[in-house]
Amino acid sequence: MVKTAYKYNPEDFTQILGLSGELDTFYKLHEAYTNEKTLGNRVNLKKHGIDLFFTLKHRILEGAITQNTAHEIREHMEELLYD
Repeated sequence: MVKTAYKYNPEDFTQILGLSGELDTFYKLHEAYTNEKTLGNRVNLKKHGIDLFFTLKHRILEGAITQNTAHEIREHMEELLYD
């Protein structure tokens, strides 16, 4: 589990296929990049950000998450990616 409290807690999305794990991994990668700002950590974070984007997109199409919630999660994700 991640150390920092983030706006979207992965545990709140355990009922949505894959989303909890994707958020948890994204946050772990964000913490790794925050602790050590290397190119490798940055690339891993951005790559997983793309994976998370498509997970959100698929969950919208399935009706598991609303477009509004997915949009808010993506905005939060982008804030973390480009802070």
